[in-house]
Amino acid sequence: MSLAADDAGMPADPEFRSALVAYLEGGTRLALGNSQPGATVVEHAEVPRWGWGEAPPYKP
Repeated sequence: MSLAADDAGMPADPEFRSALVAYLEGGTRLALGNSQPGATVVEHAEVPRWGWGEAPPYKP
């Protein structure tokens, strides 16, 4: 994802990249969990809002 951010011309600022990667990792965990056989998916779950250091901690 960092390479894609480079290709897209996104800022290389370490704080920006850290926040971006954390948000993307959270979405990846959610997608992985929801795609497992027998997963209980919340149909109208709230979508996390991206921000600078505002992502909640990961809760499995």
